[in-house]
Amino acid sequence: MRVLLTTPYDLAVPGGVNRHALDLLETLARRGCEVRLVGPSSAASPASDPRIVRLGRVRVGSLNGARSRVTLDLRIGGAVRRLLREFRPDVVHLQEPFLPTLNTFVLRHAGSALRVGTFHTYSESSRGYLWAWPWCRWINRQLDRRIAVSAAARDFATRWHPAEFSVVPNGVRLPPASEVRPERPPGSPVHVLFVGRADEPRKGFAVLHAAMQRLAAASPGGFALNAVGPGTKRGGVSAAGLAAALQAADVCVVPSLGGESFGLVALEALAHGVPVVASRIRGYAEWLEGAGVGELVAPGDPAALADGIRRVTGDAGRHAEYAKAARQVAAAYDWEKCADRLVALYHR
Repeated sequence: MRVLLTTPYDLAVPGGVNRHALDLLETLARRGCEVRLVGPSSAASPASDPRIVRLGRVRVGSLNGARSRVTLDLRIGGAVRRLLREFRPDVVHLQEPFLPTLNTFVLRHAGSALRVGTFHTYSESSRGYLWAWPWCRWINRQLDRRIAVSAAARDFATRWHPAEFSVVPNGVRLPPASEVRPERPPGSPVHVLFVGRADEPRKGFAVLHAAMQRLAAASPGGFALNAVGPGTKRGGVSAAGLAAALQAADVCVVPSLGGESFGLVALEALAHGVPVVASRIRGYAEWLEGAGVGELVAPGDPAALADGIRRVTGDAGRHAEYAKAARQVAAAYDWEKCADRLVALYHR
């Protein structure tokens, strides 16, 4: 089977949708599929992976409260047509199908290939799908299969554009035992980890900063924050650097204020055996509520967030139970299991 994957986001910048597409590329390739991933990039194309095709200039804009780096390049139509003609995919699988222009050109030149779209977006208030209704309606009609990464993402898409959807969640590549957090009680100080874009207000880093100040006032020297990602002192880190940060963490905090459809950061933390404290927003609560892997707290509330961190790390026995359950929960989202469902949709 030949599968062409797309991402509308800048491949030079880490993000949840790009991570999803790259992991799917690797998972399908391991199953013997011939796979290509095409997307825009603001950086020169490395020669290390010929399966990744970079097309389109990147434009930075605002989407759903985040700084999004997508391509609106109208000059890539010919290159997309040539790619599809040469690769001859059996399936084209688009991430965020409603985002132009790459996805639009791929659909236009897909020929007889099965057309699959995965929807990642969720928003509590955005009416973007409504004002772009004619465009989105055309895109929706071109798709043979529609997938959402969560019920929240499905409901957001179908609110304006009703259609049949399957829910297939984000997957996670389970780390080797050598990268899993060792079984140990929280340290002194307790190591608190934040992973994400601290420069985007909706990620809630300011709320975490205020919570850490509360913890420091109540327990001087008792808690230490390690923040990685754009807008933090450390900035972005490599995959090995992130694995090391997760190994060292006692708790991973995901304090987003909204606009999240799933929560891949939380899932990756659980896969490494790290309990989580996350905001009780729909995208997180759908799968974390009652999972026994940490705490959900009111979004935007530093006091509640500080209390959640204390509850997760304050009792060694409870923390150990959370850590054990974390890996069990993450195993249900193993990319191999998610890929089984996707391939079944390809064949159906």
